[in-house]
Amino acid sequence: MAIVSLNAIKKRRGEDLFAPVTCQLQAGEGLGIVGRNGTGKTSLLDIIAGLERPTAGSVSVNGSIGYVMQHGGFQESLSFSDNLLLEAYLSGLRGKQARQQVQLVAARLEILPFMKKVFSKGSSGMRARCAIAAALLSSPQILLLDEVFAFLDEDSREQARHVLYAEKERGAAIVMVSHDREDFSGICEHILALPKAEVTLC
Repeated sequence: MAIVSLNAIKKRRGEDLFAPVTCQLQAGEGLGIVGRNGTGKTSLLDIIAGLERPTAGSVSVNGSIGYVMQHGGFQESLSFSDNLLLEAYLSGLRGKQARQQVQLVAARLEILPFMKKVFSKGSSGMRARCAIAAALLSSPQILLLDEVFAFLDEDSREQARHVLYAEKERGAAIVMVSHDREDFSGICEHILALPKAEVTLC
């Protein structure tokens, strides 16, 4: 059974943003989404996440979701550590288990050195890595990433790539949006080009 299945998905805002999208994603597979601005890339992620309803078509998701948005809902006045603890709490983790999981994902994304830093003082790269860490807290079966590599420098991008490799090995499916197809290398077996909804092998 596919972990994500899109069947003739359409989204209309005055006019259709993209041609009907039909594709399936198995556990451990990656789908990269490309397209110019305004072609509905983020809307498609929101549809998969259940935050938006498609104008037509149907979506089936068989697993928990971790969503890395371009602009996450972090508390600017809290530290990186407290933000992740709050995310852990919202994910259903409590007490020692929450603290241990926060330390684990922070170490994987190499953000331990600035965990006590106030979030508003963090760079865009720090914020992006924190967003990835937050999405991994509950070990989701599906990871949605919206332009996350755009905020990372070369070293951080490579480090995040290794984390995503490991998530695929664990069996997580990954759907990621990027303007740079190089970001999909080694992560996404399939590429969906909007607005024509062409699915090709990476």
